[in-house]
Amino acid sequence: MRKRGQAAAFIIIGIIIIMVVISVISIRKGILTDLFEGIATERRAVPQQIRPLQDFLDSCVTSITKEAVSIAALQGGRIILEDDELPITQFTPLGRSLEIIPNSDLKTSVWFRERGNSLTELNVPTKTSIENEIGNYVAGNFGSCIFNLTSFEDQGYIISASGTPKANVELGEGKLSAVINFPLNVKIADTNFTLSQHRADIDSNLGKLYNMAKQILEKENKAYFLENKTIDTLVAYDPEIPFTGTDLSCSEKIWLKSDVEIKLKNILFENVAAMRIKGTNYELNNENFKYLEFDALEDKDDSININLMYIPNWPTLIEINPSDGNILRNEQISKKSGGTVATIMSTFFCLRHHRFVYDIKYPVLITLRDNAGLSFQFATQVVIDNNEPRQNRREILDLPDVESPICRYPQKEVTIFTGTLNSRGDLVPLNNVSLMFKCFPATCPLGSSSLNPDGEPVLTTFVPLCFNGVIEGSREGYKQIQKIFYSSNQVDTPPVAVVQLEPLYTKKVNLFVIDKSTGKVREPYSSEQISFQFAHRNVNYQINYIHPGEENTIKLLAGNYVIDSYVLRNSSTYKITIPKEQIETCVDTRDFSLLGFFKTKQVCKTTETEKLDFDTVLVGGATSVEHIFNREDLANEEPLNLYVLESEMPSNLDDLQRLQIELDTNKDHPLYREATIE
Repeated sequence: MRKRGQAAAFIIIGIIIIMVVISVISIRKGILTDLFEGIATERRAVPQQIRPLQDFLDSCVTSITKEAVSIAALQGGRIILEDDELPITQFTPLGRSLEIIPNSDLKTSVWFRERGNSLTELNVPTKTSIENEIGNYVAGNFGSCIFNLTSFEDQGYIISASGTPKANVELGEGKLSAVINFPLNVKIADTNFTLSQHRADIDSNLGKLYNMAKQILEKENKAYFLENKTIDTLVAYDPEIPFTGTDLSCSEKIWLKSDVEIKLKNILFENVAAMRIKGTNYELNNENFKYLEFDALEDKDDSININLMYIPNWPTLIEINPSDGNILRNEQISKKSGGTVATIMSTFFCLRHHRFVYDIKYPVLITLRDNAGLSFQFATQVVIDNNEPRQNRREILDLPDVESPICRYPQKEVTIFTGTLNSRGDLVPLNNVSLMFKCFPATCPLGSSSLNPDGEPVLTTFVPLCFNGVIEGSREGYKQIQKIFYSSNQVDTPPVAVVQLEPLYTKKVNLFVIDKSTGKVREPYSSEQISFQFAHRNVNYQINYIHPGEENTIKLLAGNYVIDSYVLRNSSTYKITIPKEQIETCVDTRDFSLLGFFKTKQVCKTTETEKLDFDTVLVGGATSVEHIFNREDLANEEPLNLYVLESEMPSNLDDLQRLQIELDTNKDHPLYREATIE
């Protein structure tokens, strides 16, 4: 009887569960039905004659949104990479962005690094900031969609609009939606209609890849798997990379620090490339590499491919102590060191040991790629401090995912005028400038300037109360070079501010090579790779010109630049070979004689360099060249002519060193020509 009662109870519970599930499904189905019916009703409300225009604008927004997603993914969740507040030094070699390919614009955000005095900096974007940056990009480029409506106007459409585009972006799991609020009044024949919103709904794993990237960084900052494998590398490759050890030898062993640094960089390059993240898409071709697998993900996904990379010419710090200049040497264990076993052994045998202390900083690029080809990448810095992993000095990834509350309470009204400088240096109006108010650490979007009835580009808005807040403006093709400080919490602060942007002038480039041996001026050979680096002296603006490249133009601000140029030549038929060489290194040391305390002698060590084969070699260029570009020259239609000095092909190490020295002196060579615009 008891069992029957239990069975009846289970049957009743089962019926209740089924009824609840059916109710939930019905309610959810009703909600989804109402939602889709609402969207369909909104679409049906658009007159048939207007739908081609709506489809065109939605398609254009979709294209811009996909472009923004691609940029944000490649740059670690940022459309605009942040500038460095402090200069890059030997001990803080890595900035807030990592230049992946030297002398190119391909960079990504550095999410973690160590600055001076062992202070760490975490720079991970929030989900909200990613949405805002994508929204700003889409809104800022929506004008191109409007400009391309001429074909509709030719068909009889009358289109008018006012205001500035505003974008809302929602980043979801597997999808991303962008909505542009920009009313367009459309008239065709007897039909009048206002298209208020223009949207894009795309399938995208940006949110998933971003979350996985955060998990990897969080694991690294707790377990230090990159630092620990770096220390394992030092142990495994000793004594080729001298770390710690003892040997029965009567002769002193010497390493060249510069050689050790090169070898260590190359070893790190190979080992980092072999690292894998468990739970992702990869095959372990060699069981010996199993120790390079890391369990760094909570959300495993075998459809995602993850690669790690380090390149030796990335900003790297390697300090090795003790050293005598460029010399690292092992030491003899002396009987004076005490009554240890090693001391007793040294009485009968030659016993030497070495122990070096390493301080290492190098970046690792982590790239996550899905099946659709979307690549999300960011960089983090590996730090070894006195042979130990860096200490975690702060909590990682406890990031608020909401906008700063200060932006929600604007109180001070301000009218912001926006302008730029023409070729004569006169201030002229500049419309459609996106404006922001920065009150550290908050950044509050304000909107964009638009023309008032007097034809002045202006934005009247409210900003939060802040001491020494900064008003910043941005527009494609322009750069703000002066900060506009605005203390909105002070009574006497004027209600008007002027934001001035400098134009970027696009110049066509003609490139010429000057042969130092003959003085002949010619165009570059197909076997030559030439790069120019332009660094503005007064503002944070740098740009590179690379030949051969997709573009033969460059964008420059007016002002004073420091220009570096380099010429590399490829060998099309055979490699450039530098044979083995014997290099003798001598160090002054004390003599091991009765008067050794007062006498010194010179100890020399002969080292044989390995044979070097080069497919590409440096043959010319010039560094630290000062040049001023004025506005009038940049504004005209004449091309920019760039000249570079080239020497003969090097054949040995001495020639390579000579060419390296000539880079600093070529600007004073009689055949050298400065850049001209004519």
